[in-house]
Amino acid sequence: MLEQSLTSDNDNAPRGLQHKSLVENIVEEIEAKIISGEFQPGMRLIEQAMCEQLNVSRSPLREAFRILENRGYLVNNARRGVFVSELSYKDAIDVYTIRANLESLAVNLAISHDDGTLADRLTAINEKMLRFAQVGDAWNYAKYNQLFHEELIGACKNPRLINMLDIFQKQTKRYRMKVMLSSGKMGESVKNHADLIESIRKGDVEQAEILRKAHILANLKYLAKIFKENELFSQEV
Repeated sequence: MLEQSLTSDNDNAPRGLQHKSLVENIVEEIEAKIISGEFQPGMRLIEQAMCEQLNVSRSPLREAFRILENRGYLVNNARRGVFVSELSYKDAIDVYTIRANLESLAVNLAISHDDGTLADRLTAINEKMLRFAQVGDAWNYAKYNQLFHEELIGACKNPRLINMLDIFQKQTKRYRMKVMLSSGKMGESVKNHADLIESIRKGDVEQAEILRKAHILANLKYLAKIFKENELFSQEV
């Protein structure tokens, strides 16, 4: 499936580019199945079965596994195989704390580099998010929420910080989808974005940093409830 479609699209591309595109598509396919819940925490991904399911060879699949392991989606046990990683509240606390501090720095830099259009660009995205929130469309809401934060973080003009935050965005993605489905969360998120946009429009760096950090860390209260309700707390908590 994946290999056939990519081969036809990239017949004239160098071999390395074809391979890279194939690996990226495998990563996206497996990541989507993990986030949607099709691949549950603790589930073993059998290499041969995955090759047949995705219609790919072992080499790009193994490379995709390594990428997903680095992102925290998979765990490779040398004796037992590759498994979907378990969700841990302790892990959520760690990654959300780091992300909150890094993203507040990105907001600071974004305001300092603002050409006067950032607030308007963010508002346009947030208005689309509001429409999806009103009809309870969590998947499309999440898509535009991702665009909102990419726009905000990209405005910091610091490639190293952008790359670091990209890693933590990916590591919190599984948790964010669970939070997004919590009652009232989408509407609350839209309001939080509006408050942040207003501080950016005013050029109030200190307030924007405080708001961004608080908004990210506030997700932990939703996760605490989700973990308790589903008896997912690890022994580390």
